[in-house]
Amino acid sequence: MAPAPRQIKSCCAGLYEMPLTELLLGRSFHPGGAELTARLAEAALVHRGARVLDVASGRGATADVLTRRFGCRVTCVDYSRANLARSRADAGGGGARGTVARARTSHACGDAERLPFRDGAFDVVFCECALCTFPDGGGAAEEMRRVLAPRGRVAISDITLEREVPEELLGVLGHVLCIAGARSVSGYRELLAAAGFQNVRVRDAGHTLLETVDRIERGLARATSLAAAGAPDIDIDRAEAETALAAARDFARSGGIGYTLFTARAPG
Repeated sequence: MAPAPRQIKSCCAGLYEMPLTELLLGRSFHPGGAELTARLAEAALVHRGARVLDVASGRGATADVLTRRFGCRVTCVDYSRANLARSRADAGGGGARGTVARARTSHACGDAERLPFRDGAFDVVFCECALCTFPDGGGAAEEMRRVLAPRGRVAISDITLEREVPEELLGVLGHVLCIAGARSVSGYRELLAAAGFQNVRVRDAGHTLLETVDRIERGLARATSLAAAGAPDIDIDRAEAETALAAARDFARSGGIGYTLFTARAPG
């Protein structure tokens, strides 16, 4: 029997709460890190004072970039209370700039498929490397459109698949890389259009995948050392992980997997 949507969401949220995930990926759980977030924000015309919703905000890395670099107000929404607590604790960092960033950031626990906000509440909706993890991606896209003001913009980055996933990437690492539920570029276009978005634009960022594989490889070495030293909550099969990393690198180089930025406009 297939797992229920609530089980899938809890599993995904739990995965990104794990210390091992942070060891492998660092604070920013998506390819490209802060620089790709900034590129996506520019493409979505994020401006000072804009009302931005960050869906599946994780530990707040995206919100930190948006508040610091663009001076907008960000509402973080995530299914994981633990990640939201970490995001609140880390918001803005220290010093005067951190104080300003914290003042521009708010947090809410919620489901991407039933966003706890009124219609038209935001100017921009962000969703980085998460749409593919939602059991009902179409429903989540419709919710993003609902909470956008007329002519508001959605900004999405995600894994894109153009071929069948290799067996080596169907395990935990494949989930960390957000491969399991990814669509093709045309699949995401169709999903956004079906949700009522207009002017869907696509930008390739596939080069960030190989950088991410390198980052995970460095994190794997740290995780293995910690596990050998008896660190709690760090349990990893290095041989299996290295096999999966090699498969991910080959899959990315062959064009079977990519990373893509999507922007679109709500009607109005």
